[in-house]
Amino acid sequence: MHAMLRRSCLCFDACLFLCVSQVTDKSVQAFAENCPELQFVGFMGCSVTSQGVIHLTRLQHLSSLDLRHISELNNETVMEVVRKCRNLTSLNLCLNWTINDRCVEIIAKEGRSLKELYLVSCKITDHALISIGQYSSTIETVDAGWCKEITDQGATQIARSSKSLRYLGLMRCDKVNEETVERLVLQYPHIVFSTVMQDCKRTLERAYQMGWSPNTSTAS
Repeated sequence: MHAMLRRSCLCFDACLFLCVSQVTDKSVQAFAENCPELQFVGFMGCSVTSQGVIHLTRLQHLSSLDLRHISELNNETVMEVVRKCRNLTSLNLCLNWTINDRCVEIIAKEGRSLKELYLVSCKITDHALISIGQYSSTIETVDAGWCKEITDQGATQIARSSKSLRYLGLMRCDKVNEETVERLVLQYPHIVFSTVMQDCKRTLERAYQMGWSPNTSTAS
């Protein structure tokens, strides 16, 4: 499989997204060595490990990296990619249960160009959100949905300390009280807070704006 991908490298200019189980660490190495101009890369759910992902540090123009649900992805590899790929603006680490607070702290410190960070179902706590607010001046989007250890403290601290944050995903962060989110919505109107309740409210507001009325009957 990796030999075929190596021969195909010249067909790719700036974008490479693969969701094929046969993609291996050697395949990733071949792309990194032969396609140095790649800017957008995704290996969602592929049979790739940290030994393959580390080769992405060769991609000096890398802007967007999607590593959702990668087998055996460790924190040290992610941190090294962020350190070496200085143009990285979007990083998706969703469904990687090994990604922890320390990793997110280094991402916040080293990701000088980073604007989007997706952490759904990662092994993070309030410390990760607090680190983003404390160390990053560029991150605008953070999605921490389904991170069960996030509480009111983390949501409040990142909203209070971050100067760049514009979106905070808290879907199914069950330790974050909806009353706290309501208060944050009022205090920080420039930030979109995503919870089940807040998303439903925004949907209703859009429906009202488009002329929908709860008294309108659709019965024939």
